[in-house]
Amino acid sequence: MNLKNEFISHLQKSFRGFQEKSNNDLNRLISENLLSPFKIRLPKNLLAEAQQTVKTLFAMRESAAYQNFYSPALSELGLSDPGNKSIAMSYDFHVTNDNHLKLIEVNTNAAFLTMGYEMYRMSNVALPIDDFSSDEIRLNIEQELRLQHKAPPANLNIATIDDHPEQQRLFIEFLLYDEYFKSWGWNSDIKDFREIDVNKIDVIYNRHTDFLFSNPECNFLKSSFNQRTVCVSPNPHEYFLLADKQRLIDWHDQRNLVTWGVSRNDQELIRSVVPECLSIDRNTFESLWGQRKKFFFKPKRAFGSKSSYKGASISRKAFDELIDRDFIAQEYVSAPEHLFETPSGPQSFKYDLRCYAYQGRLQLIVARLYQGQVTNLRTPLGGFACVEFF
Repeated sequence: MNLKNEFISHLQKSFRGFQEKSNNDLNRLISENLLSPFKIRLPKNLLAEAQQTVKTLFAMRESAAYQNFYSPALSELGLSDPGNKSIAMSYDFHVTNDNHLKLIEVNTNAAFLTMGYEMYRMSNVALPIDDFSSDEIRLNIEQELRLQHKAPPANLNIATIDDHPEQQRLFIEFLLYDEYFKSWGWNSDIKDFREIDVNKIDVIYNRHTDFLFSNPECNFLKSSFNQRTVCVSPNPHEYFLLADKQRLIDWHDQRNLVTWGVSRNDQELIRSVVPECLSIDRNTFESLWGQRKKFFFKPKRAFGSKSSYKGASISRKAFDELIDRDFIAQEYVSAPEHLFETPSGPQSFKYDLRCYAYQGRLQLIVARLYQGQVTNLRTPLGGFACVEFF
């Protein structure tokens, strides 16, 4: 049995809703290169470093000095503090040649947490965080409501939303969340964000990539979010404080860390794990062109490597256009590579680490294996993979 069919069989054995779907339907929903047959083995110091990074960055985010620093910008965006945080976040890292981590980006609406957990279950690989389970996701969602001073109802109403969710590449994961939610006795639905009635929903699991609800189509969502009519998780407030790529620029500036009262030890950790990041503006433009080979250029609010450029290969024309497109220059940290034996002989695969977290707790780690410039789930034998620490 190939890996894709094995995963389909696992889902059908584990969840009633998948038992009711045909193998053809599930084959259509799962990409051929979603799961890799390989595992990444890494030293345990990297696990400890990921745990400490997540804990440290979230503690900084929780400080009054940090929140006060960003309060004017949040007010300008028309975003209030909803009280709750964001479930299913991720911190994405590269591993350096000397076995340390470099933070590539933070995601508040990261994909593949539940799929990753089921991948580990199917593979019989020990979980990196051995006391994590799918039930912790339920507890996180209930905690999100409590943070808004709401008692989680037994028959909680939850909706997973996106822009035309059935057209999304990982719609299969939305179906998996739906199975989880229903197994906990909740009323669950998957909806296009335009179609939801916020007055009939307790919690929105938000996978829509209008991260700040800035599109006019999201005005009703933004209003309900600000008024706490519905608990939105992940949400724009948490995105701005942790996942907007401008934060990488801010975190690398030691003057900010001092202003926020970050301890000297935590400053050292943050500055070691966060690569150099700069805004592309009139003041930095020509200097960045001269140093372009050491940078990677990407939009502040894009996702999935959209419109990103490696400095070593960007043309002057493309570079000149970045100044008006709200881009950042991020120190280029090459992806680590691992050699695997394949049916066609030895092949080298790049990988990154996706580390899922809720608040300051690291929950799960998966690797994403690929060939080429960026992760794309199109590489044969690439895709998401389990990570073993030794």
